[in-house]
Amino acid sequence: MRLYKALVAVALGAVMTATGAIAATPSNTLVIADAIDDIITLDPAEVSEVGGVLASQQIYQPLVSFDPADPTKITGVLAESWTVSEDGKTFTFTMNPNAKFASGNPVTAKDAEYSIRRVILIDSRISFIFAQFGLNKDNVEQKVRAAEDGTFVFEVDQKYAPSFVLYVLSSFTGGIVDSEVVKQHEATLESGGNDYGNAWLKTENSAGSGPYVLTKWDPKVSILMTRNANYWGTPPGVERLFLQHMPESATQRLALEKGDIDIANKLGPDDIGSIAGNGDIQVLEGVSSTMYYFGLNVRNPALTPKVVEAIKYGVDYQGIADTIGKGTIKVHQTMIPDGFLGGGINYNPYSLDIEKAKALIAESGVATPIKLATVVWNVPPYPDYAQAVQATLSQIGVDLDLQVVDGGPWLDRYRSHDLDIWFGLWGPDYPDPHSNAKAFGNHDPSDPDGTKGNLADRFGWNSGKVSDLVNQAVQEQDVDKRKALYDEAQRLHTDTSPFVFMFQDSRKVAMRSNVKGVVLGITFSDDRYGGVSKE
Repeated sequence: MRLYKALVAVALGAVMTATGAIAATPSNTLVIADAIDDIITLDPAEVSEVGGVLASQQIYQPLVSFDPADPTKITGVLAESWTVSEDGKTFTFTMNPNAKFASGNPVTAKDAEYSIRRVILIDSRISFIFAQFGLNKDNVEQKVRAAEDGTFVFEVDQKYAPSFVLYVLSSFTGGIVDSEVVKQHEATLESGGNDYGNAWLKTENSAGSGPYVLTKWDPKVSILMTRNANYWGTPPGVERLFLQHMPESATQRLALEKGDIDIANKLGPDDIGSIAGNGDIQVLEGVSSTMYYFGLNVRNPALTPKVVEAIKYGVDYQGIADTIGKGTIKVHQTMIPDGFLGGGINYNPYSLDIEKAKALIAESGVATPIKLATVVWNVPPYPDYAQAVQATLSQIGVDLDLQVVDGGPWLDRYRSHDLDIWFGLWGPDYPDPHSNAKAFGNHDPSDPDGTKGNLADRFGWNSGKVSDLVNQAVQEQDVDKRKALYDEAQRLHTDTSPFVFMFQDSRKVAMRSNVKGVVLGITFSDDRYGGVSKE
C-alpha cells in the first residue's frame, strides 16, 4: 500500500500528513481502482481497450446517447434534434447551441464532420464501427458533412433500423473532438499522409467537451483527469478523477476498506461477500451487457466441428457460476445479452457431460490428447475460469496450455489470432444487438483475418447462414421481425460457432459510502462520473 499511496501523492500533488502518508483520498478527488494495463491510446478515433474507453467517456461526448436505465430511450447530447430521410439513408442533426469544448470553442457541425471523418481517415482497428455504413476514404467527404445551415449530415449506404444508426453514433468512437484545436496539432506521417492529430491526442492531450480533461497518463500505472472549467453542463462534483491500475481483487478490497480508494471496479465474489455489513462501503448493482466467453481458432485442424461441440459439453458452466461467480454471473450461451433487443431467449443447451464429450471426440477421429495454446489475461476472473475449464476438458482428452499474460500481449495475440484459444470478455460498443451479432456472426470474405472487427473471421470461421440472418436483421424495420431474425441467428450460432459463451455479468461495484452519483453503464466501460460528489 505504501507504493500505491506514493503514486497517488505524486500524481495528485496531494497534501501529505506529517508522517508522509495519505490518510484518505482527497475530498475533491475520486480514486477508482481498475485494470488498465491494456490501454494503448486515448484518442477517440482509435481507443477500444476497456480502461481507455472508461477514461475517454469522461472526456468526449457523442451527438446522441441513451438512458442506461432504459437504453430504448435515445437522447440528444451534442445534437439537439435529428431527422431521418424517407429512404432511411440520411440522418440530419441540429447541433446543440449550448455545447462547447474545454477550449471554450462552441461545438459545431464542422467539429462533428471532422471527428467522424477522421475515424475513417485514420483507419484504425475500430474504424469498422463507422465503415460498416459503407464509408471509406474515397466517399467520407461526401457522406459525412456539415451543411450550410450549421446542421450535420450523416449518410449511410442502405436502409437500416434507425435506432441502430443512432446507437452507433452514441458509441465511444463517436466522441466529438475540437477540430480547431486538433488541426493545430496535425502531423505528417512517414508515408507523407496526415495523422489528423492522432499523435497529439494519443497519450498526453485531449480536446473534448465532456466534464473532464486529460491531465496525465502514466501507461500501466494511472490516468489523471481534471474538471473541465468550461464544461457546458452541470459542473462535476469532484475536481479530479484518478484511475489507478490495481488488477488484484484482494488489493482493491484492502485499499477500499482503508479508504485509500473510493471505487473498486474489479472485486471478485469472495471480496464482495467479505465487505457485506461494512457501513463505510456500499455496493452498487447495475445491469451489465458484458459476457465472458472463449473463442476457438478453427484454423487449427484439430478443432473440427465435432471437437468444438465436445469442448462445449466439457465445461461445467453452472458449477463455475456457483463456486467462482457466486452471484456475480449467470449462465448465458448466446451472443446477444439479456436486456437487448433479441436477448432473453434463454437458450442454454450445453452443460457438463463428460461421456457425451468423449463420444464426440471419438467420432471426430482426432487423436488425443489435443493440446491447445490458450491465452488468458492475468486479471481475475479470467485465470479462475480458465483453470476450471482446463480441469474438466482434461477429462475428455483436451489439454489447455494456459499462457497467462499481461493485457497488452493478451490483446496482441487475440488480434493476430496467434493462439488456439482466447479467454476473454465482450462488451458491446453500443446497445444494439448488431454490435454483438456482427462481431460474432458476420462473415466478410474480403477480411479473412478479422481486422475489420469480425471475430468470426478472426477465429477462422465462415458463419454462412448466420451471417445472412445477421445482415437481414440489421436492415429490418419491423421490431418484431427483427427480433425473430436474431432469435434464429442466435440458436444456430450457439449450435455451430467456435465461440463458447459462458456467462453474462451481473455487475456489482463497491465504493465508499460517501460517494454519490455514480451511474453504471450497460455497455463496457460506459460508467459515468460527471455527476459524482463526495459527502
